[in-house]
Amino acid sequence: MEIAADELLAELTRIEATLDEAAQRAGEGSCPPDFERRLEAHLRSLRSMLGPDDMTVAGDAMEAAERAMSAADPAAPLMMLAMARENLAGVIRRRAAAALRTAA
Repeated sequence: MEIAADELLAELTRIEATLDEAAQRAGEGSCPPDFERRLEAHLRSLRSMLGPDDMTVAGDAMEAAERAMSAADPAAPLMMLAMARENLAGVIRRRAAAALRTAA
């Protein structure tokens, strides 16, 4: 099933907003259950859009967000979150570009 580029980019926008919030809440000492559910919802949404290898990257980003929020000292987890976030954005943008090429 082909996913449209705009669907991928819309999901990336939603993920970025969630990861922004995780970065702002870093060091709180816990990741609240409602926030964990949001991260899991992003993974469920991406599962239908990305391949298995790309889902590993998505899982890493969501896990990094949880770790950043749960850490007492969030400096290192925030760096990991930034790297994971960059990797995920790159994967989604490449998928979107491929979808545009096949649609043309």
